[in-house]
Amino acid sequence: MSKELSVRQAAMQYNIPKSTIHDKIKALNRGEEVTMKLKLGRFTSTFSAEYEQVLVDHIKDLSNKCMPLMKKEFLKLAYDLAEVMKIPHRFNKEKGSAGKHFYYDFMKRHSDISLRAPESTSMMRAVGFNKPQVDLFYDNLEKLMKQYKFTPSRIYNCDETGVSCVHKHQKVLAPKAIRQVGKLTSAERGKNIIVLFCMSANGHYIPPFFVFPRQIMNERLMVNAPAESIGVAQPKGWMNSDFFLQYLRIFVKHTQPTKENPVLLLMDGHCSHKTLAVINFCRENHIHLMSSPPHTTHKLQPLDRTFMKPFKDAYSQRCDLWIRTNAGCRITDYDIAGLVKEAFIKVARLDIAVSGFKCTGIHPFDRHLFSDLDYLAADMTNIPLEQTETSSNALNNEQAVVISNLIIEEQMKESEQSISEPITTSPKPSTSTAPDLVQIIHNLSPLPDAAKKRTAARKRKSERSEILTSSPYKKVVEEKENEKNMKDKRKEIKSKFKVAMGGKGKQTKRNKTKGKSVDKGKEATNVRPKGKKGSEVEPLTETSNTNITICVVSLEDTDEDWIQCSSCRGWVHEACADIPECGDGFICDRCRLF
Repeated sequence: MSKELSVRQAAMQYNIPKSTIHDKIKALNRGEEVTMKLKLGRFTSTFSAEYEQVLVDHIKDLSNKCMPLMKKEFLKLAYDLAEVMKIPHRFNKEKGSAGKHFYYDFMKRHSDISLRAPESTSMMRAVGFNKPQVDLFYDNLEKLMKQYKFTPSRIYNCDETGVSCVHKHQKVLAPKAIRQVGKLTSAERGKNIIVLFCMSANGHYIPPFFVFPRQIMNERLMVNAPAESIGVAQPKGWMNSDFFLQYLRIFVKHTQPTKENPVLLLMDGHCSHKTLAVINFCRENHIHLMSSPPHTTHKLQPLDRTFMKPFKDAYSQRCDLWIRTNAGCRITDYDIAGLVKEAFIKVARLDIAVSGFKCTGIHPFDRHLFSDLDYLAADMTNIPLEQTETSSNALNNEQAVVISNLIIEEQMKESEQSISEPITTSPKPSTSTAPDLVQIIHNLSPLPDAAKKRTAARKRKSERSEILTSSPYKKVVEEKENEKNMKDKRKEIKSKFKVAMGGKGKQTKRNKTKGKSVDKGKEATNVRPKGKKGSEVEPLTETSNTNITICVVSLEDTDEDWIQCSSCRGWVHEACADIPECGDGFICDRCRLF
């Protein structure tokens, strides 16, 4: 202070109350920082502008990751932050939470944040749409586009959806005095009927394909259906590989793919689309199949982006109109095809198809359509597609986590020690840098990160975008098919063996022949004799009281010399066993195999 003016002179010259100048001088003498900003009332904000901005950024970050804070969680976070940073506050210490006055003042100062009701979002969709998976999808698409130079008329997308006789209602007009507004439907719960749609990037639509949940197909189900559409019956109403192969024949009829003018068909990774029969058919007919990553169709599939929602709305409107014009009647499975036709004609437009392929970055091709903000929800499980760790790498990661935790603890201790004693003026985070403050916020309210947990827990290889008609993928499918056939064959042999062994204890008394037992030094009393014409052996027929003995290797019943397995106690022909007469300690091929 220069002391050129007295307190009275300064108060008169600058029009400041003398008591205010006295208070500021006392604060300076105590070594406190003094601000001359205008203050209304005797209360000050708990947090400075920098502290509140860090809180706002944390709220927005969690919201973008589909894990926003609730009001109670935010108030508790504010209390914990004030306690850790030793900031004077008037929060409720018994409840460990900030009060409603702080909440309303905070919301008033930050108008870009509001209290909202969140919409339920599937966990699989949130984490499935991640940058590694999407980049792989666009890599495969770019590879095919450069190699075959597909035009918009040769790029197609197909997808299934479900319709029911119990439709969803839209908003209606009704008197305010009525508490509950009702609207008629055909039933409380209806069967789901699968409809397969397909459209191209230039607005060409393939006739839809219907799958009805029935045992036998009835022609009446397709009355008033869209032209050239086909319907099939399946007990559970599911799409399978046989039906999809049948639809591909219709697809070939309408698109006419050739070697010089092939077709690209984009679809989801459902198992019915990836069988060996489907892949071979597409390769023979010059159709290039490409699957999208799992749980990403809401972003990467044109039909889901622009067609399905307008179609469902149009279908619901047609159902409402049908019930109104057919008073007292219910919508049945026989009316579904006609209602789908009316909605399909209304929605199958050129602009819907073109905008669907454009907003997914397929045509025109744009791999940078999605920004980093679109991938924030998947950051907590964002791990590489192929990640293999050795034991030493895993140990190094654990050590890195421990070291990082120690660093964070040291930073918190230093920040607590660097904060001065409580003061009456508004605090400023001058003693704590911005990174330290952010780290403290993250310690109090951690950001979700389940990448390591997900990597350790996952045993099954995750699906991804594939070019299904490529030779490497076809080879993988062939290997899976062969492995499946081998398992089925083993299961069949095992079941037949169990049937053969089931009645062995009921064998009747028959002629015994000498022979070595499977155990050394014991004489076989249950060795089956060699059958010859004129022998006294009881013939083994299905009508006899004796159960038929079946060879566990050849699965045949012929009268030959037999030997018993010392492991499963099953009977094997000596010729099938390929050993000399009744060898010791014999084990059949079935026991070695299983």
